[in-house]
Amino acid sequence: MTATDRADTSLKQQIIDTYGRDAWDLILTVYVNFYYSELEIIDLCARWLPRRDSLREKNFLIRHAADEVVHARLFREGVEHLGQPWHGFDHQPYRIDDIDERFAKLFYSDDEIEVLIGLNLYAEGVLAMEELVQLGRGRPEYFYQFARIEREERRHVAFGITVANRVLAENPEARRRAVEYCKWYREHLEGYLGGQLKESIGWAMQAGFVAPDYIERTRVRFDDVMSRIGIQGS
Repeated sequence: MTATDRADTSLKQQIIDTYGRDAWDLILTVYVNFYYSELEIIDLCARWLPRRDSLREKNFLIRHAADEVVHARLFREGVEHLGQPWHGFDHQPYRIDDIDERFAKLFYSDDEIEVLIGLNLYAEGVLAMEELVQLGRGRPEYFYQFARIEREERRHVAFGITVANRVLAENPEARRRAVEYCKWYREHLEGYLGGQLKESIGWAMQAGFVAPDYIERTRVRFDDVMSRIGIQGS
């Protein structure tokens, strides 16, 4: 074992010794779900590429997918940086069903505004962004390259806002649907934060991994992102 290997292994042990096994499981949950979400997003970008007529918007999707390939690799490397071989544990127990179900719903949707709101604005612009910001800044030693990923994810949110505003300007009926989708995701947000993740978020607050007002900040981020396409989040 090299000195680097020993240092990396000590990060895993440091987490377990300092915060307990539950903390290690929480960190693996973050990494595993980010990793598989990136794979889903790559496929989703590929599905919409032939449907975009604008070369500029095709380029958005190509850059988006290319970023996610890099991010998937960085999330995998992040686990290994902590001293855990990526293929050395069962990923399935760490998968969050809700995330898989939401991406499956978007993958089979033919409504572009639903996909833009559900993916670029909500999944990336709200849920992922708040996690990346708070974990990457609060515990950068554990959350490898999160600051870089955060910066690049902001580009994907901007892509979504740009295309969504174009769709809404061209199709008044799409705005009505957008309002309904926004309401659905606002309700989902409350269930997501207060349901399956409630215990984990509470622990992360107590341990100082995220701010005590994490939930409120996420709500504010939701309202801010949706306002960028002229829709009230609340």
